[in-house]
Amino acid sequence: MDVTKQTKVDKTLPIPRRIDFLRHCAKLYETNGTSPLSDKDYDVEYYEVEQIVPNDPFFDEVGGLAINAIQGQSVPHVVTMGSLSKCLDIPSTATWLASQYPDPDPKRSYILQHKIDGLSLGLIYDGGKLIQALTRGDGVTGIDVTEKAKTVEGVCLTIPHKGEIEVRGECHKNRQDFYKTWHVSVGGVYKNPRNFAAGAMNEKDPEETRKRKLNFIAYEVVRRDFDTEVEKNRFLGQLGFATLNATTKRTKEGIPLSRVVKAVDAYMNSIDRANLPYDIDGAVLKLNDIALAKKMGTTSGGRKPKANRAIKFPPSTGDTVVNKVVPQVGRTGVVVPVGLLDGVDLDGALIKRVALHNYGALIGANALKIGAVVTIAKKGDIIPQIIKVVKNGTVDIEVPSKCPECDSLLEWDDTNTNVVCVNSNCIAQLNKRIDYWFKGIGVKGFGPGTIAKLTSVEDLEWDSKAIINSLEEMYYLLDNDRKTDHPFRKYAYLKANMGEKTYDNLLASIKSVIEVSLPVFINALGIENIGTSSKDIADIAPTIADVDKLTEADLLKLSGFGQSKVTSFIDSWKERRAEIEVLLKYITIKKVTLVSDKLKGKKFCFTGSFSNPTRSEMEKMVGENGGKLGSVSTALTALVFDGETMKGKYDKAKKVGVPIITQDDFLALIN
Repeated sequence: MDVTKQTKVDKTLPIPRRIDFLRHCAKLYETNGTSPLSDKDYDVEYYEVEQIVPNDPFFDEVGGLAINAIQGQSVPHVVTMGSLSKCLDIPSTATWLASQYPDPDPKRSYILQHKIDGLSLGLIYDGGKLIQALTRGDGVTGIDVTEKAKTVEGVCLTIPHKGEIEVRGECHKNRQDFYKTWHVSVGGVYKNPRNFAAGAMNEKDPEETRKRKLNFIAYEVVRRDFDTEVEKNRFLGQLGFATLNATTKRTKEGIPLSRVVKAVDAYMNSIDRANLPYDIDGAVLKLNDIALAKKMGTTSGGRKPKANRAIKFPPSTGDTVVNKVVPQVGRTGVVVPVGLLDGVDLDGALIKRVALHNYGALIGANALKIGAVVTIAKKGDIIPQIIKVVKNGTVDIEVPSKCPECDSLLEWDDTNTNVVCVNSNCIAQLNKRIDYWFKGIGVKGFGPGTIAKLTSVEDLEWDSKAIINSLEEMYYLLDNDRKTDHPFRKYAYLKANMGEKTYDNLLASIKSVIEVSLPVFINALGIENIGTSSKDIADIAPTIADVDKLTEADLLKLSGFGQSKVTSFIDSWKERRAEIEVLLKYITIKKVTLVSDKLKGKKFCFTGSFSNPTRSEMEKMVGENGGKLGSVSTALTALVFDGETMKGKYDKAKKVGVPIITQDDFLALIN
């Protein structure tokens, strides 16, 4: 299954595919707020998969703005800037507390704080002066945003502390101003305050960041020891920072274990999120005794403390009416129904549109109808979703017969689930294919708006056509004087209309990626139902020439490849072969050179924390020596065990009879 087309959790899929879908949802959520899963559904799936494969590399990945989203130098964190593991609700919080704190020491206490949904920053001071500001990045390495951070309200340029110290906190946008001025529901371009904060910090000019009027609240200090979290918060206040303790008066202190669960429940129910100055997506529970918390250790290679936890809110909901349904064309031609609603306010955002997934589900006596009263929840506190039909309407939803973009006749797919535009020249599909390609290979610097302008004959007409009519033509920009003066004049016209700086930036972005692996290349083509299955294809066909020779029989041997998927890939590959040939003039396929074939035919999985080498380094060794990674099943050659983590993968491996080996045993296989 192509994760880019998946719209809901599928527990029948293999664990690696479920993780691919989680990673896909997380990436969309972090970059543009279009995750197909609700916040609750994502967290439930994340939690369930984490219990099965707790040490999969995915769970080492730290949430936050992707490093490449901010322009600046990559800088290692002196102290890892991690994140917190999550509890999905109050019952899971109680379960976690019982397992993590089996001894109810009456002297132990806890604090509760808001979990601000913004952009994490680390502020480094030396001699009382701010010398550097870093984003979280992946927790190990962040991006230097010092000059832009200096424009943020609440970031102290000087502090009354002469030693070297780092203050960490959350950069955020005032939510009342955001939803009045910047949200998509009022004509803005941002879907949530977190993306707004990231976009503001992404500005190249610090003065542009200043105009966005961001704020900063501190909650952490590193490179200095404290006895308690309460003491740490007081110290931050003394330095001059706004904190969740001294300034906002919203921190609960000194909660004994016997009352923690009730305190968490009462605390979260008492929060009026709509009237807070910032967005929050839950609460944070911390052990007050810092020395004891450190003694309890960490997970995920030091990124997540065992003593503390983030507790998530249930999604906000509200009732509204479906007034109309309009069609919207996707990258592969699938036409998606979008419901237009009476406005409903959810946490300050006016929701007027909701995706309805497919037209097949809108046919029949029990299907959703115009005039229905529905309950809306925000997926991930961002994307609206119908979670309940309170009272159905009376008017059937009409299935479109023509494409809303190119007016071509629509056809039902083989499963009678979706109506599809089969016109390969449909501009809406072309725009999304181009966007998908460049995102897929890792190009940054322009998005759907720029692409739509390039492919619109109304915006940029040349000889009665648009400037760009195919993906290949995006690359012709790089050598526009190659044959005649016509392309040169055409792109000179484009340069004049876009402006020299914008035009040069566009070319620089396109040229920024010139080499990718074969799986990435295949995936970025956007062939229907392929997605991360491109890795499986590249395993049996490691070159473009090998892919050309693939037969249906070859592909049917691969796990997860049924007849329709196989036929779709072979037909699409042949249909787009000329386009692929052009792309290969600009993009080189990286060849993976094996160190050895000692692990050929073998499949490994790792559990626990490793060092010298790390788990990620050993996983790389598997591929370099001809092996593969996999989840725990009877097909696994061995589970590599750290000697401590005796749960999850370890328990499952014992149950199904998979050999369990040590790190030394694994290294001996390749030395």
